[in-house]
Amino acid sequence: MEFLGSLIEYDKQLLLFLHSKGIEFWDGFWLFVTYPPHWIPLFFLLFYLGYKAFGLKKALYILILTALSAGTSLVIVNIIKNIFQRLRPINDVSINKSIRILVEANDFSFVSGHSAVSFTIAFFSFWVLKKQYKGVLLIFIFPLFFAYSRLYLALHYPIDIFVGMLLGLFIAIVFYKLARLLVLKS
Repeated sequence: MEFLGSLIEYDKQLLLFLHSKGIEFWDGFWLFVTYPPHWIPLFFLLFYLGYKAFGLKKALYILILTALSAGTSLVIVNIIKNIFQRLRPINDVSINKSIRILVEANDFSFVSGHSAVSFTIAFFSFWVLKKQYKGVLLIFIFPLFFAYSRLYLALHYPIDIFVGMLLGLFIAIVFYKLARLLVLKS
């Protein structure tokens, strides 16, 4: 248990360090980035790329699998959050006097849903589209910005983000295997 306590304390200190680098000039940008509906144009772009690469029918199936993978991420995240019930940094009295509070949130921190869902979509989209588009690696800008916005706003600790990324990777692997079996077979 001593290791876990040390890890949690290090996690808090790392968040405080990263959060301290924020300046008011960037607040509006990171508030914009963290709001999921602002990413909808990216999803239309991904659907369009899938349509150009595979045709309408396969693109629709890929869209359904993408939505199911994102939904699966959200369900698993909520189960984990309710098991661990880790307070968000903005609600943690041991550190919230040392951070700028820009948003309110009353649910739990571990694991980051923004991180899990965005990395699920990014990994899945990357694997589906990598043979058709060389620049598809740029898709990872989306979850990296999304995840950093959560640290900037002190809504998550770094471990929440990292575990969310790993969860997203795992879920994307499962759904990519399904896509290969059901949609991308030759």
